[in-house]
Amino acid sequence: MSTNHMGTTLVSSDGIEVHATYEAVLQSITLRTMLEVLDAEHTTDKAIPVPGVTGETLKKVFEWCEFHWADQVAQPDDKKTTQPVLTEIPDLDAEYFRMDKDMIIQVANAANYLDIPLLLQYAVYVIANHLKGKSTEEMCEFLNIESDFTPEERAKIREDNAWVYWD
Repeated sequence: MSTNHMGTTLVSSDGIEVHATYEAVLQSITLRTMLEVLDAEHTTDKAIPVPGVTGETLKKVFEWCEFHWADQVAQPDDKKTTQPVLTEIPDLDAEYFRMDKDMIIQVANAANYLDIPLLLQYAVYVIANHLKGKSTEEMCEFLNIESDFTPEERAKIREDNAWVYWD
């Protein structure tokens, strides 16, 4: 495995190699657990495949991880405790998330897949802020969700739940 305390090579689903420091890789509970199980110090010199995450997204995720490598690394049991509700994110992280909506969603999905709790929490916060004040249709458009309801079914749902709609 191409892993040492200086760096690790990750290979995305589309074959792009992303080089990250060992400390940055430890931000991912999934990758950290895998390295512990495989005993990274005694493995062969191969890259770590990361299926389900494109090269562009993987680069973006590890850009964030490199910046946050010194932060307290989440532990596998941390998910069992309740996380505090975010009311804002640090300015540098807000700057990081100045990207198009599709990339924000891809970063959130990758953070979930790789189990990077703080990145996921920040990404979900940013997505939630984009959705504030939007109609159901606007939310579906933002999240790339296609409705499988007919216009008649939508009208019936709207009628049955009129108390929810303000317009």
